[in-house]
Amino acid sequence: MSGIIPVKGRLQGFTLLELIFTLSLIGILCSIAIPAFSSWLPDYKLKIAVRDLYSNMYLVKMLSIKESNKYQIVFNTSGKGSYRIVRPDGTTEKTIDFMNYDQGGDIRYGKGNAVEDAKGSGDPVPADGVSYQYNKITFNSRGIGGWGYVYLANGKGTVYSIGTRVTGIIILRKWNESTRKWE
Repeated sequence: MSGIIPVKGRLQGFTLLELIFTLSLIGILCSIAIPAFSSWLPDYKLKIAVRDLYSNMYLVKMLSIKESNKYQIVFNTSGKGSYRIVRPDGTTEKTIDFMNYDQGGDIRYGKGNAVEDAKGSGDPVPADGVSYQYNKITFNSRGIGGWGYVYLANGKGTVYSIGTRVTGIIILRKWNESTRKWE
């Protein structure tokens, strides 16, 4: 036999009405899901960029400890935004461009909807989105860096801060628009 099983002398299959109904239902579900997905996507891309910066800060801290030398992250706030991991000899190990996360250039340094800095002092977020002196952080051989924050935002106003304390602790926070506080 050819793989088709007859039932009471006729072949089974879908009727045209069943096919039209199924395709209509799929169309309705897509029209609901696509707008929800497109409003969720900018925050998702920002979160990926923030987590990468957070892990790269830890990487630089660990390299500094492992090699007993100073590594840096240098933040470039001009243009679409990027940062570099710099070796002790001054050469660049890696450059990360925010355009890699969002081709539309929606991710950038900035305050988004935040009305105060992440330190909780009530001060404003720096205009360029980086509070480190000379827009760079240096970790020494004990993994200790300077005090400061980097603020990443998207066009929707969502903003995260990634920062360090003098002790070398790396902090990740998100601005909560409803409570108007860093979490």
